[in-house]
Amino acid sequence: MRTFADPSFFRLFHALLDESCPDRQQTQWSHRDVAWVHQRHSFTGVVCGFGIHQYMMAKTGSHGWSLLVVKEHWWTVRGETSLRAAEWAKPLTGKRTHIMDWLRSEERRIAASTERRTIDDRDAAARLG
Repeated sequence: MRTFADPSFFRLFHALLDESCPDRQQTQWSHRDVAWVHQRHSFTGVVCGFGIHQYMMAKTGSHGWSLLVVKEHWWTVRGETSLRAAEWAKPLTGKRTHIMDWLRSEERRIAASTERRTIDDRDAAARLG
């Protein structure tokens, strides 16, 4: 993950979102020293509609930062055909390096956790088989 536009950034963002907020109806929560705020805006017109989800992540402290992540989806009203989907992210405060450092540490933590679960699953299967 080198930039906030990399697909790997969005995979990590979605993993953190899934881990931190299983109830997607929540609008504010905190997870691993980062405060999250979620807002959803939508509009449906005669021909098309759109929905925008904005997520503000903020870490306080001496190396504090905030990051805005936006997901948008456009569709036709008739037939519900998807027209466009986009995601983008923008640091709003703090140093980019501090944000990336935190994200990389979370990426390592999640990878280690996933690896442990995979090993545990293999061990359990070996005991059964």
